Amino acid sequence: MADLLYDLLSPKTGGAGADLSSLEYLATLASRPLASLEAAEPQSLAHASHGLLLSLQALSKRSHKQIIESATHHATLSTSLPGLAASTAELRNAIPKLDHEAVRFSTTYNKSSENDVLARRKKALLLSRNVERLVDVLELPTLLSTAISTAPVNYSSALDLNGHIRRLHSLYPESPLVASISAQSDEAMLTMAANLILSLKSPGLKLAASIRTISWLRRVLPNLVLDGTSGKGHDAQERVLGAVLLVCRLATLVNMLSALEPLRELADVEIGRQKTIGSGNVWSGGQHTEKYLKRYIEIFREQSFAILNMFTSIFPAAVVTTGDPLEPMPSALATFPLYLVDMLLETLRLYLPTVKDQATRDSLLTQVLYCAGSLGRLGGDFGLFLAGLDVGTEAEEEWVEVVKRHRALTGRLESIVGDQKRVSYALHFVAGLGSGVLSAVLLQPIDLLKTRVQQSGGGHSLSAAFAEIRSAPRLIPALWRGAVPSALRTGFGSAIYFTSLNAIRQHAARLPPLATTTTSSSSASTAATSSKKQQHSSSLPKLSNTGNLLAGAVARSFAGFILMPLTVLKVRYESSFYKYSSLYSAARDIGAREGLRGFFAGFGATAVRDAPYAGLYVLFYEQSKRQLSALYLQGATDGGEKAAGINFASGVFSGAACSVISNPFDAVKTRIQLQPDQYRNMVHAARRMVAEEGVRAMWDGLALRMSRKAMSSALAWTVYEELIRRADITWSSGGGGSANRIKTSL
Repeated sequence: MADLLYDLLSPKTGGAGADLSSLEYLATLASRPLASLEAAEPQSLAHASHGLLLSLQALSKRSHKQIIESATHHATLSTSLPGLAASTAELRNAIPKLDHEAVRFSTTYNKSSENDVLARRKKALLLSRNVERLVDVLELPTLLSTAISTAPVNYSSALDLNGHIRRLHSLYPESPLVASISAQSDEAMLTMAANLILSLKSPGLKLAASIRTISWLRRVLPNLVLDGTSGKGHDAQERVLGAVLLVCRLATLVNMLSALEPLRELADVEIGRQKTIGSGNVWSGGQHTEKYLKRYIEIFREQSFAILNMFTSIFPAAVVTTGDPLEPMPSALATFPLYLVDMLLETLRLYLPTVKDQATRDSLLTQVLYCAGSLGRLGGDFGLFLAGLDVGTEAEEEWVEVVKRHRALTGRLESIVGDQKRVSYALHFVAGLGSGVLSAVLLQPIDLLKTRVQQSGGGHSLSAAFAEIRSAPRLIPALWRGAVPSALRTGFGSAIYFTSLNAIRQHAARLPPLATTTTSSSSASTAATSSKKQQHSSSLPKLSNTGNLLAGAVARSFAGFILMPLTVLKVRYESSFYKYSSLYSAARDIGAREGLRGFFAGFGATAVRDAPYAGLYVLFYEQSKRQLSALYLQGATDGGEKAAGINFASGVFSGAACSVISNPFDAVKTRIQLQPDQYRNMVHAARRMVAEEGVRAMWDGLALRMSRKAMSSALAWTVYEELIRRADITWSSGGGGSANRIKTSL
């Protein structure tokens, strides 16, 4: 119906699709009655028409400006389109030209082609990216000069910077910048070498400082003078350094002798006066000449010995050879002592005839002989040269008497030194004996309880052992049962141990691997540190960690082997397994039942226990003393009182630590010594104890042994070191006076 009405009302559509809104409206009209169409539809249409009119008015009011502008743009569009077409035509014509220029640019500035502009731009880009690194490289010479010239001087940093600059120069040999920086570095290193050589001329130069300076010069010299890569160059470097050291020390000696210029002038005046006196008159002067010669010889002896000792400590004594074996090149020290001796002999030849007093001449000639003997210890004995020294008409007989007197005094000094060594060994023996006996007697109850606990394994507790001892008729003798063999064993064991330990340490201190000091150039800082005067709580020899470990182990094994019979007697006498009435009965029973071997039962376990224990103890003890001395003895006025406390604390710590480590061996040793028929050897005893009683059996009596060992070791070492320290003080102040007087007379 709606379609028919639409076709009737719209004949001009020509069959086009109907408007959906119109069709819906016509369908609505067709569905409504005619009366409602006549009554309400006109009003509805009028209302809708009015609403549309209002909407159009509002729209025109809002969009008037945009509509006007749109109309304007439409009006200009007719003129803009021709211009756009013209621009498009120009662009179409310019594109081929642009493509041609792009091809030409890419061909001209290709990476594979060489172009100055492109190369400069690449360098500029690379420079902008590495500007911070370039600044660091440019600051290297400044940093090097600052490290050398600014106090405190840091030669180590300077050498590291110079090495870095030389590596840069080897990596970039064609770079002008690096070459310039390397040249500045060489100038700074020349300044450093000059400063180091000047430091060798200081009068108070010590061995550690000279080692450190020579080690720096060894690193500086190959870069400035020689090629240090080959053996020949290295030998030449050593010769140059040796010559530099000798020249610097000679300059120091000459400067010190120049300080005697006022005395030398007075001596020259006395020579002139002696010449003016006639031959018939007696010359009684020469006092100023005597003072001059005495001071001259003293300075010459001290400085010449220091020079040669310093040289031989730094440089090897081997002869350096060149390529031709027929032309050996001697070291720098080969002719230097001859020059020193010529200086001394020339002075004696000139001034000694002025001194006429026989006692004074004998004293001066004795000092010269002592100087020759002092240099002789370094291979520079010039005693034979003195025979040809013309110092008077009766010089030959005078020299013979002086030499006889010198030999007599030297022999006396050697005998006194030998007596001192024997007294020193006796002192260590007595000190060890006293400390061992004291600690054994005081701590015997603890040792007795430890033996009772270990004799039956874990079932025999400390309380049960103490209750068993308390049940004895007399408590005090029961607690100190076995004190006599314990005191004998511990006392003589400590005496033998400390004496042998001191002897071993004295000999080990002369061996470079076991001594604390090193002479290599790489350890110059260590030598410098050790050269500083530090206070210690002990006057015993200082060894390295390895030296302390080996010395303690060897000394303890030696003492344990000698005193093993006393140890067996002590353990058997303390145990409740054996009811010995006396030590003699115990020894007779062991000899009858087990023979000589019974007195050494358990020595393997004892050695395995005592050797590591003693070695570790000495190592821990020395390290503890060193650390505690560094903390509490630096600058202390009451060093003696604090030294005893430091030694005691170190002994307690070391004894407790080592007891924990060695307790299993002590438990095995006790079982073997008490029941040798049940425990055949150390391995068998250990296996049986672990199998029957568990691993805990290896630590039976640990608390008692730890407390006993810690206190015993602390008391023994403290008493021993205190006796040695006081004896050294007494000896140095009084006992060694005769030797000092002989040395002074020489």
